[in-house]
Amino acid sequence: MADEPVLVVTSLEDVTADLVITELNRRGVPVVRLDPADIGDGLTFAASIGDGVRTWCGRSRTRTRDLDLGRVRSVYHRRPGPWRFDHLERRTRDFASAEARHGLTGLLNDLPVLHVNAPAANARAEYKPSQLRAAAELGFTVPATLITNDAAAARRFADEHGGVIYKSFRGVPPLDGATGVIWTQRVNAADLDETLSITAHLFQAEVEKTADVRITMVGRKAFASRIEAPTPLLDWRSGDWDQLKYTSIDLSEHFATRLVAYLDRFDLAFGCFDFAVDRVTERLTFIECNPNGQWGFLPESEAIADAFAALLQAG
Repeated sequence: MADEPVLVVTSLEDVTADLVITELNRRGVPVVRLDPADIGDGLTFAASIGDGVRTWCGRSRTRTRDLDLGRVRSVYHRRPGPWRFDHLERRTRDFASAEARHGLTGLLNDLPVLHVNAPAANARAEYKPSQLRAAAELGFTVPATLITNDAAAARRFADEHGGVIYKSFRGVPPLDGATGVIWTQRVNAADLDETLSITAHLFQAEVEKTADVRITMVGRKAFASRIEAPTPLLDWRSGDWDQLKYTSIDLSEHFATRLVAYLDRFDLAFGCFDFAVDRVTERLTFIECNPNGQWGFLPESEAIADAFAALLQAG
């Protein structure tokens, strides 16, 4: 197994993946980095199955690497680039994108090895309704939550709970290459009119908090950081990240066990959990779990990268 590479599926500009690749190199584990968006002159592949062969066999070739698909140790899925078919007319572009997604990425996703995380598992775990139900069933504190497109129901919820916040499910789609974002924001009943019926909305009772906690789970290892801003922020991501204070915290064994159970429920090997620290009780209230979240900005980033490397090396 010593010469079997870890396949890292991501774009060239992914600095978070760079941290893990550096640790794999330090461990002497071979790595092949591949971006499916390079399909064409930058990436060719051929794989076959059947006629007595029960798993995919073949090779992929980039401008710098030649990979035996049958000898991959594990796969680290990060942030592949967008398909580059802009030179094609729209219908042909849509066809080429769908075929590449189902053919090339479908093949990579089906390699019978450890996937961190398997894209199908990520996709399932990204749905907020599933996240909140799993957290509630596992015993985490979950704020009162309403998902609706009914303005009257939303107004009743806001009146009942007083401080209410709105969060988008997926954020703003990119426009002209620029990524948009909607930060968590406070709303009241008077803000909610009939235009709310156009699509789904997520409202929650606001948690009066003193800080936030980001917990990065890699396999069975937990890395927990308390995050505090100089002035209280409803959404810590909206402020100046250079002004944030990070403090490593310990988790009880019972709490860590529930985090592992959450990952197991969605067949995840990794996840970034966000909790709010209640101002009065100091209890952690579940906000969400991003199954492909960012962690490179955390003080423990080197230790997290090492945990990733160990997981991928074990395969």
